[in-house]
Amino acid sequence: MKTAVARRARIDRHLSGLGIEYEIFEAVRGADLCEVKHWELNPSGNRTPGSVGTYMSQMGVYQLMLERDLPVALVLEDDAVLLPPTRALLQAGCRTLDFDICYLGCDDEGDAGFIYLDAQSAFDLGAGLTAYVLSGGPYCLHAYLITRAGAEKRLAEAFPIRTPIDHYSRLQTRLRFAVVVPMIGFVNEESAVGSVAAANWSALQSQLKKRWWFYPLRDLVKLRALRKWLARREARVPYPGRWRAYRSALRVIRR
Repeated sequence: MKTAVARRARIDRHLSGLGIEYEIFEAVRGADLCEVKHWELNPSGNRTPGSVGTYMSQMGVYQLMLERDLPVALVLEDDAVLLPPTRALLQAGCRTLDFDICYLGCDDEGDAGFIYLDAQSAFDLGAGLTAYVLSGGPYCLHAYLITRAGAEKRLAEAFPIRTPIDHYSRLQTRLRFAVVVPMIGFVNEESAVGSVAAANWSALQSQLKKRWWFYPLRDLVKLRALRKWLARREARVPYPGRWRAYRSALRVIRR
């Protein structure tokens, strides 16, 4: 948003330092929408103004893609941290657009449960980067590629708003998800939270996320490895493949 001066300056320094040209899309502030507009967009009333603003901002980017007839776009939230290979990818271009959304790094959970990766689905994304097909869409939008086909699918089922922007299981059209491995997209250390799913975490927990031991300890305490194994036995995957539990690439790092 225009009022987020410090956040704008931070992402400007980061992207400029990498030599990446970019365009800032002015986000929608949900609290500024009138009551009538909120009712039109969200007649069920089950979304907060902030959630509506985030949803409208992302949809606005997709609409801009179609207006400019862009085959693919890299979309970043203002807390994104990118590794140098991202610039090489932008310069070389994607070797294939056989996906709807390809994350530069993502969480291992979505609104349908844990996310799985097809180990035999590796493809050359471009600039020496490898991507793999995912079983579903994760809870995060900090750094991702979206194709024109993906933007069209999202806009076709955009309204009324029924779920947060990064919930996909209720869509009538199945999206094709992928992720870059190893990850090249993170969230910065000053971000209050790492994902929408973590929005209720305390300030102390947000600080602990900067420590290298936080994620292994969290996973151990929550028995994530065991839970993933049990969930995998009942998982519904989109097609036959060598599916394995995906290790979350969502991290807060100093940059």
